[in-house]
Amino acid sequence: MRLLKISNGLWGCVLSLLAALSLIYAYISFDAPYYLAIARDISNGLVPYKDISSLYAPLMMYLNSLIFLFFEDPDYNYFLFFQYAIIFSSAGLLYLLARKLNLNKQKSLFLSLFLILAILSSDGININLEVYLILCVFCSFWFLINKHFFLAGAFLSLSVLVKQYGVFNFIPFFLLIFYYHNFNKKNLIKFLIGASIPVILFLIYYVFINNVSFLELLDQLSGRGYGQKNVSRSRSLFTWLVGSKVFLLLLLPLLFLKIKPFKDKISGILILGIIVNLVPVLIQVFPHYFIITFPYIFMLFVRNERNINKKFIYISNISLMVICLLLFLRIFRYKDVYGEQLNNAEKYKNEYPEGSIVFLAGPIRYLYILNDYQNPVLEQVGYDYSFQPDDEFRENYEVIALE
Repeated sequence: MRLLKISNGLWGCVLSLLAALSLIYAYISFDAPYYLAIARDISNGLVPYKDISSLYAPLMMYLNSLIFLFFEDPDYNYFLFFQYAIIFSSAGLLYLLARKLNLNKQKSLFLSLFLILAILSSDGININLEVYLILCVFCSFWFLINKHFFLAGAFLSLSVLVKQYGVFNFIPFFLLIFYYHNFNKKNLIKFLIGASIPVILFLIYYVFINNVSFLELLDQLSGRGYGQKNVSRSRSLFTWLVGSKVFLLLLLPLLFLKIKPFKDKISGILILGIIVNLVPVLIQVFPHYFIITFPYIFMLFVRNERNINKKFIYISNISLMVICLLLFLRIFRYKDVYGEQLNNAEKYKNEYPEGSIVFLAGPIRYLYILNDYQNPVLEQVGYDYSFQPDDEFRENYEVIALE
């Protein structure tokens, strides 16, 4: 189809330009210091949940700790390059899945480009966990379709070790095992054994090797009230629309596929996968929270490929235009932030040299990365976003805090 070839050429060029701009003007986002500081601490021999209090599952931090091991004083863009490699890997898997399910090369490439641009425009240009989570989900789809049920379960379990929200994916996958390959106890058993292995290894490493109390592990990974603190914040319709804008733009072409979920059980299960992965949005309406629905949205595109016609391509191109415009405006809006961060880093070095032991609160936490500052309360507080140092804390520790 000539329209698809033109579209693929256009969006390939746009992707190259936007990816380059996002790297040139990259800045250390609010969440990044949490993950990268823990990755640095891991590379220095510290153990999450034992030496470092942490709200999140550890797999992404362990992967990024390898960058600290391979490179001395790595630049922030190294971590962003690594994240982009993860994003492109997910797109590569989507391409393979589409080809496996009989889509032609042009349609498969179009969906892969669509996925990458949607992720980048949903906070994918900032360090986050969701990008790693969906790679595990795409791997699980690949192994499920190829009847490798053990590996499908193992990778789905790894998604939980990236971020706890990954557990929601087990609901649609249990149903997919039932309907996609016809129910077979052996398939389910293989899947469950595969899913249990990463969890067992996780518990062995922390509880038995590093002597972390099982209850302490549960307490930290439950968030210690983080969700309750944040769910109570007021969220207007405008806030929800801003956070969900790319997700809504993906639903637009989905509506033109004329999906019949009650007739096509697999499509119905994929829609269920979207719904259950919207649960985190009840806590906070961050754009990157919607990324975990993307595997199911794009597998719906693949599943209903017979309806990918000119109308679908036109509507998708309109969605992509808006998605890319939003991404460009975001890059342009924050293009000077990294320069400001570097200037602040130099300013604080005069009072606190690199490697100083100092607690950072608020948006200044990027100094954990730029100035290699060391957190004095790793075991007690870690890098908890919600912790606010009081007067007593300030008497005992050096603190840099910005509102």
